[in-house]
Amino acid sequence: PVIFTGSQLPIGMLRTDGKENLITAIEIAAAKENGVPVVPEVCIFFENDLLRGNRTSKINADNFNAFRSYNYPPLAHAGIYIKYDTGQVYHPVSRRPLKPHYLLDRNIAVLKLFPGISPQVVESILNIPGLKGVVMETFGSGNAPCYDWFLTMLKEAVSRGIVIVNVTQCSAGSVEMHRYETGHKLLEAGVISGFDSTTESAVTKLMFLFGHGLTPEEVKDHMNCSLIGEVTIPDTFRP
Repeated sequence: PVIFTGSQLPIGMLRTDGKENLITAIEIAAAKENGVPVVPEVCIFFENDLLRGNRTSKINADNFNAFRSYNYPPLAHAGIYIKYDTGQVYHPVSRRPLKPHYLLDRNIAVLKLFPGISPQVVESILNIPGLKGVVMETFGSGNAPCYDWFLTMLKEAVSRGIVIVNVTQCSAGSVEMHRYETGHKLLEAGVISGFDSTTESAVTKLMFLFGHGLTPEEVKDHMNCSLIGEVTIPDTFRP
């Protein structure tokens, strides 16, 4: 188990949330059942909730409940007792020693779409020297403008080997590129779905995959599956 935590108020302040967060995080990290860790995951513990790390985003700078996992339920809740939702915990098929991964390729960019976005903005991002992957934040369930220039730029970028992943700007929900015509056009341009992945998770996943020397096609294949519970792939999905 790897449990990240922190505080909204410094630990030296009277009302700090740091002490409670730290103590509970240590207890969760050390928790075992029959000699096996109860939560063998990388998680965030904050304000009574244990959240899967690769499903979580920071959503508030002022309140103690600063983090939220919108598309996956908490793994545990700490009250008087720590109540684990064991059915939601990821358990690896085989137990192996912890292996840190340092091979990350930082040639990744985030393209956040907005109404009235200009060709110059999109062109400047898609033509960054050495660029390998783009996380494109779209509207709703994965929609984007259907300007000819926009789709042409996407197609050209994909043809150069750039992997473009479609994630939603919404806090909750999933990309469904087959739902509307705009999504179909993105598929035709070579954009792949990020499903219900957070932007942070999609960026890190691309960095990890390219960092390990995978080809663009291999990266696409791995983006279309869940490596460690970071994304929900619909049963009906067909690449």
